[in-house]
Amino acid sequence: MKSVLALIPVTLLAAACASRAPADPQAVSEANEQWQSLRAAYTTCAKDQADAGMASSASAQDLTSAALKACRPRLDAMHTAFRDYLDAQMVSSHGRDGARQAADRVSQDTEAKTRSYLVRYVERERYTAKAQ
Repeated sequence: MKSVLALIPVTLLAAACASRAPADPQAVSEANEQWQSLRAAYTTCAKDQADAGMASSASAQDLTSAALKACRPRLDAMHTAFRDYLDAQMVSSHGRDGARQAADRVSQDTEAKTRSYLVRYVERERYTAKAQ
């Protein structure tokens, strides 16, 4: 009886750590392409929004913030797609927690890099327009 009771935790641990079948390489590739295309769409959206507001008297930082806010749904879609892409490859709940953290970080980095680019872009475009 004691040996059976001792085997229960071992069995549960083995079941929790068991590997599942590897993800379909085609599906993984498509998911990878999807989140990257959504990231590109977010960046393009933000640039287009900044271009649309270029004539305003708002500062470069304010114009950039407004452009990023207008494109937030695209960033959220990219975040979800990237998280799904990583989740499909994770086996454990610990791995899924890491995937969630990685998706959060990629979203934050994407927004920060887009913000940095747009501020410089708006400043350069306005300078070029004044010089002409």
